[in-house]
Amino acid sequence: MASPSAQLPEEIFQPLKRLNRIYFSDPDHIIELAKGGCLMSEGEETRRIYLVLKGALVAYRHAGPLDGNLPEETDSRGHEVFRATFGSYVGVQSFFSRTFRASSSIFATEDTELAWIDDTASAVGEEEYGTFEHQFIPVIVYELAVRNMRILSHAVEKEEAVRLLQRAEMAATLGQLSAGIAHELNNAVSVITSRTEFVARGLANHLADSNVENSRLFLLGYEDKSFAGSAMLRPAARRYEKEYSLSQPAARVLARIAPDDSALEKLGADFIRHIERNYHFWELGHDLRDMQLASRHAAGIVRAVKLLGGGKPSREPGVDVGQSVRDALSLLESRLKLVAVQMDIRPTPPITADVTELIQLWTNIAKNALDAMAQAGTANPTIKVAASSYHTESLGDLLPTEYIRVSISNNGPSIPTNVQGKIFQPNFTTKKRGLDFGLGLGLSIVRHVVDSYNGTIDLVSEPGSTTFTINIPTTQIHGED
Repeated sequence: MASPSAQLPEEIFQPLKRLNRIYFSDPDHIIELAKGGCLMSEGEETRRIYLVLKGALVAYRHAGPLDGNLPEETDSRGHEVFRATFGSYVGVQSFFSRTFRASSSIFATEDTELAWIDDTASAVGEEEYGTFEHQFIPVIVYELAVRNMRILSHAVEKEEAVRLLQRAEMAATLGQLSAGIAHELNNAVSVITSRTEFVARGLANHLADSNVENSRLFLLGYEDKSFAGSAMLRPAARRYEKEYSLSQPAARVLARIAPDDSALEKLGADFIRHIERNYHFWELGHDLRDMQLASRHAAGIVRAVKLLGGGKPSREPGVDVGQSVRDALSLLESRLKLVAVQMDIRPTPPITADVTELIQLWTNIAKNALDAMAQAGTANPTIKVAASSYHTESLGDLLPTEYIRVSISNNGPSIPTNVQGKIFQPNFTTKKRGLDFGLGLGLSIVRHVVDSYNGTIDLVSEPGSTTFTINIPTTQIHGED
């Protein structure tokens, strides 16, 4: 039996106490088995029922011959069938089925003492309690129930193992396919990047020769590295529209170029008059810049997926983390139009990094926030982004003492506690429907990249406030690739 009699229901436990007293109390029918000792071997003839008085046994069903040693639980020669502890019966099945053959090999997992009876047991108590077999019916029934539960449990485990194997096979297939897709995407993205740079240079040179103000507008758009959401620019755009009689598109461009009066004064009256007719040159330059940024980001996404398979990033010194945050928000500008964006990006020391990796970090986290707020219908959706540096006490010459901290917060729904431990796992996603389905790779990539920088990522989530905080050391412990 797999369970001790002390765990049996009362209506079964009491008859078993009587059985033990009548049949298993003979001091001449007690054996001791040292730890690792074999009580019986699979297929061996046995005509005994054993009662465990002390210690514990484990039964294995083996595919090959035994060497007499206690198998490990991971022994490939067999599978665990059951365990028996104090009050358990062993050998019931072979005894009452009259096969008298052990169906498994049984070993002591610790020093064990057993009482036994064989098929010559006397008929004590039969007149009052029925035949010997009848008295053991509760034992047989309970053992069958226990073994049935074990079979069901093993069936569930097998089904889960098959499911995990299928997922692993799908992941392997996806990895093989993605290698070919990544190659083709890299070729296409490289063409877009190089042609965009060619077009930008050609337009800049042409405008420089033909119209100074148009060239200035184009370059202001092309070199724009700021980020301000529509909600932040709207007040200035409305004021410019009224004060200078500008159209809405021209006023929006002017607000991007000069968000306050001090910047506006530097432009001059002639520039403001000119912008009404030719603001689209700024838009042209800004669009070309966005195309370049998007193409680099696309290449970064491919690299990020490769990182999950053990690829190595290409990192260079002098990367401005704060600017990478602004670039990430620029890529999400169309989705941020209806979201209030609050930024507190302070100067931080440059680090050795791959800027596309960093943009991927901030983009994935911010996009998840936007998806969560949109799905929940959050009122007055807001994203807060902060970047700064801080020092820690040094614990040795090799440990970094300066970190850059980037936090991205939103006022959407909280992440359930039972989900928080899973969100960084590959293939875990909560997006199931429509075009917002997810592959469950975004935050897995985030975790992988942060780990590769020897950084940390923390999550604090409660109703109305979810914050991801990433800390990256300015000095890497390991040499960069």
